[in-house]
Amino acid sequence: MLRFFRQLRKRLLIENKLSRYLLYAVGEVFLIVVGILLALYLDNLNDEERARQVEIKLLQELKSNLGSNLRILDRSLSSELEYLSYNETILDYLDNKKPYDEALERAFGVYFWTISTNPVKGGYDFLKSKGVDLITNDSLRKSISFIFENEFSILKNENEVWSNNLQQNISYPYHVKHFRRYYSSVNDSVVELAKPFDYNALLQDDQFKSINAEIISNRKWNINTLRELIGEMETLILQIDAELQN
Repeated sequence: MLRFFRQLRKRLLIENKLSRYLLYAVGEVFLIVVGILLALYLDNLNDEERARQVEIKLLQELKSNLGSNLRILDRSLSSELEYLSYNETILDYLDNKKPYDEALERAFGVYFWTISTNPVKGGYDFLKSKGVDLITNDSLRKSISFIFENEFSILKNENEVWSNNLQQNISYPYHVKHFRRYYSSVNDSVVELAKPFDYNALLQDDQFKSINAEIISNRKWNINTLRELIGEMETLILQIDAELQN
């Protein structure tokens, strides 16, 4: 094709057909410009396609992280509900001055326990390293950042710091002073139990009642937080699914 244009240009020059040559030159420049623009357009399409493939992989990884975190939070929620029942049982016995029951020893063994949540964030950390703008859907990008940056931080920092401080500085020191720990095998698993040194003294101990009331309040806040976050994460997974199907 190029050889044909060179021969045509040479013949026009030899025949001294200036107007035709100028027309040819303009046409040749036009074809070159069109070729360049077409090449740039195709290259841009390839860049967009590569960026979209990276976005798809990131969304799939984020969805996988959210699925793992749902399982983690479900376990945390189950644990908090179980421990809450023990705290409420203890407080019921104390407030109503019920006689001692060996069933309390399971509650006494775990009433001060706290949960720890460590969300899986590998996909989001990788997204931040590449730039969150890789997620082209503005609404979806904001939802992802809100869950991973805001909600996980609240769950981790505010609640766990509060719970751990209460345990380390108040409930556990009280526990080791007034209870003796022991273990028992139940259904092939080891269960932690505890016996009070003086149950009758506990019935009159307002400090122990207050400790349990504080733990109950904190657990209820955490349970509500977990439930709300689980709902938000399930909604986000649906948003990611919709984007992946686009």
